[in-house]
Amino acid sequence: MKNFSVLFLVLTLVMCSSSNESSELIETTTTLDSEIEVVDDNSTTTTSIDLDTPDNIIESYEYDQEKMSPFTGLELSPEIWLNRPRRVIAFKVDNNLNARPQSGLQEADTVMEILVEGGMTRFLAFFMDKKSSYVGPIRSARPTDPTLIRPFGGILVVSGATAGLIPSIRELGVPVLEEVRAPTMFRIANRNAPHNLYADTELVRKYVDDRGYLFNQDVKPLYEFGNDQSKWIDGAERVTLKYSEFTTIIWKLDDEQYSRFIVDAYSPTKEAEAHNFITRDGYTDILKSPTIVILQGPLYNDEATTLPSVLTVGVGPLTIVSNGQYIEGTWRRNDIADPFEFYDTDSNKIEVPPSKQWIHLLPIDGIVTITEN
Repeated sequence: MKNFSVLFLVLTLVMCSSSNESSELIETTTTLDSEIEVVDDNSTTTTSIDLDTPDNIIESYEYDQEKMSPFTGLELSPEIWLNRPRRVIAFKVDNNLNARPQSGLQEADTVMEILVEGGMTRFLAFFMDKKSSYVGPIRSARPTDPTLIRPFGGILVVSGATAGLIPSIRELGVPVLEEVRAPTMFRIANRNAPHNLYADTELVRKYVDDRGYLFNQDVKPLYEFGNDQSKWIDGAERVTLKYSEFTTIIWKLDDEQYSRFIVDAYSPTKEAEAHNFITRDGYTDILKSPTIVILQGPLYNDEATTLPSVLTVGVGPLTIVSNGQYIEGTWRRNDIADPFEFYDTDSNKIEVPPSKQWIHLLPIDGIVTITEN
């Protein structure tokens, strides 16, 4: 077990707060073929949107080391590279017991997991190279969100927020799309509100592009990628992250990827359960990631909203796990528009292995345990 104690440079993030999330159920029918029937609750008109958009086949494309995804460090697909710039979209996804299994997390470029009230967590699911016709359940914004989205120049997609928070997020240079402004979002009938709001990434992308939402085209990686694991330590077959007394996440190595389990105090079993995803057509399987990045920061209550938040500017403990190995060190960051810099205990820079990442933003008093089994 690793207990971390670090001296922090604490910079104050000024954020305001925003309107209560609506839990009103909109009667919406979703189909499992090539169309979604979307009901606009403002106009009560129904629009049928064709989702069958075949991928472009580009024969002239040649791979290049510089054609790198800012999320994975892997080469972008030819379609995405040749049609840049492409907007980054971050969906705020629920992790309440009633929201599981979620959809779209398995298809995202990167997923970030952040503590919210009640000792629970929520996700930011980022899409640029990847896409999904079924992401959700989508929930409300939190003060930490813009500090993680800003380097990517992305837009935040949410159901709403507590009073004043959304204007504050926009002031930080992060555009926000709310449910009330987005007929491309839809509510499904087989889940109760507020755990039933979903979206299609490409319909959202077209909607915000057509309406001229702020588009910051300077997309920066959140940290440096590379293949140097010479100082990494063996024995990372199981990773346990205790966010709070109510939520513990467990990752178990399974054939070069880590499978995700969750211990939820709100669950009747209160035992580790496989954390699954579900697709639009009903297929379900366990969530996996080849690389786990764990950033720890001071927990504070946002002054305007009183919501729990984690500082992402300053200095904090770092743990990275990949392919059965791990390394510990420190993250540093001067501003929310900057990427993170990672250093080992000898002050040498750490590179993250190119792969899909699952990023945990853990409170400083959270506990990280790494074992061989």
